[in-house]
Amino acid sequence: MPDPGDGLELEGPHWAFALDLYHRRGVAEACLRLQDDLDADVTLLLFALYTADQHHRALRPAEIAALDATVAPWRAEVVQPLRALRRRMRNGPSPAACAATEALRDRIKAAEVGAEQIELAAMAQWLQSNPLQAASDPVDIAALLDRLAAFFAARTPSASKAQSPAIASALQTIALAVAAAFQRR
Repeated sequence: MPDPGDGLELEGPHWAFALDLYHRRGVAEACLRLQDDLDADVTLLLFALYTADQHHRALRPAEIAALDATVAPWRAEVVQPLRALRRRMRNGPSPAACAATEALRDRIKAAEVGAEQIELAAMAQWLQSNPLQAASDPVDIAALLDRLAAFFAARTPSASKAQSPAIASALQTIALAVAAAFQRR
């Protein structure tokens, strides 16, 4: 993971795209479904869609793997522990689920989002160091999402979940939101 002093751009177009897409109708829920069922890295998924939108190129499997390898230590050591702590505080241990612990949980959630923002900036930095050639054909978002789902599923013991109706529905929701985002440009 690059040192933040090495020019990570936290507020770049990659962040604006990710926020816009994530807050579209149904996308947050779809992303959380992929995260929970496939152990998907939602930040990687959003960055791959950003790359398709801004660079008109679907990441290839080797590029997805390279991006994943770039951010995997950060995700494992920072993002996932923050998420696990925030989720654990929802129902316990005591005195969890009181006003004081909810306030702390909100601060942990903000730290988790900040950690994801750094992860996204690290991917943007990777892209600057590994420029992509634009494809001559339009990006097939459904195929890109299927490629990402297969990548995530291959890393989890419950790989068969990648074929579930819930995953298919989540991917379709995201694809429709991306199509709507592309149309407005």
